Amino acid sequence: MIGAHLTAEQRGMAAALASPALWGFAPLYFHYLTVYPIDEILAQRAFWAAIFMTGLMIAMGHWPLLRACIQTRGQLAGLTAGAVLVTVNWTGYLYAVGTSQIIESAFGYFIYPLMAIALGIAVFGDRLDRRGWLALLAAGAGVLVKATQLDGVPYIALIIGASFAVYALVRKRLNVDAFAGMVIELLMIAPFMAAYLLYLTVSVKGTAAQILLDGTAYGAFMAISSGIVTAVPLVLFHIGNRHLSLTVTGFLFYINPSLQLAIGVFVFSEPFGMADLMAFSLIWTALVLQFARLPKKRGPVWPL
Repeated sequence: MIGAHLTAEQRGMAAALASPALWGFAPLYFHYLTVYPIDEILAQRAFWAAIFMTGLMIAMGHWPLLRACIQTRGQLAGLTAGAVLVTVNWTGYLYAVGTSQIIESAFGYFIYPLMAIALGIAVFGDRLDRRGWLALLAAGAGVLVKATQLDGVPYIALIIGASFAVYALVRKRLNVDAFAGMVIELLMIAPFMAAYLLYLTVSVKGTAAQILLDGTAYGAFMAISSGIVTAVPLVLFHIGNRHLSLTVTGFLFYINPSLQLAIGVFVFSEPFGMADLMAFSLIWTALVLQFARLPKKRGPVWPL
């Protein structure tokens, strides 16, 4: 998916940049799905992502990779845990949106990078130099500023951030093919989502044509395309996660909420206060500290 002529580190860096960038621009797409129930959108996304990824794997002739991912009980257990964790993450986001707690759900993706970096240091022995620790301090300060916009303990944000951080940890420890591993996870989730869609269609809607949202051509297109929009950045996330440390991918993940903020302000005219300005100034200071450094030798030089 990333050019074969690139080194593993270059593929990882390219994927780790592209993944949060695509997630950051995703609100432009999902804005047009808000006319449909959030729970149905989630089910459609997961189901069609499984169909799309499985079909792509078959077309590319990579089907044997699936068997390689589940040769041991440990691999199967890890992918099962991954499927559960990503479902918890999606459900937490769904609950936050459905109960009008958008700010808290967004905060979950602000604290995810800090959790991922902490896990990288604790579990994989990732190391930070002086600039890295300063970057972590700046990012942490930015997250604390964002926390001032919340009332009470942000339980939903903690569930969203922690589930995704542990998910990244579990998948990195497995060290399985990013593409095949995600297909297996989606195939584990898809039957439950398909059953829920059938329930909605038969018991709630009562019209078979409406299994694809509202049954119109537009609804069918949005249902199916939502799977592609869901799958592509997640595959890229796993590629970056496999080839780079959680510390590096954690810092890069801040591209996602930063782009979402820019879209919210400049496209959807959402409010942007002093707390937002301070938080993002600190977070982007952290990114500059971590990544804006001169190479000391020819060839690719990564921060850690």
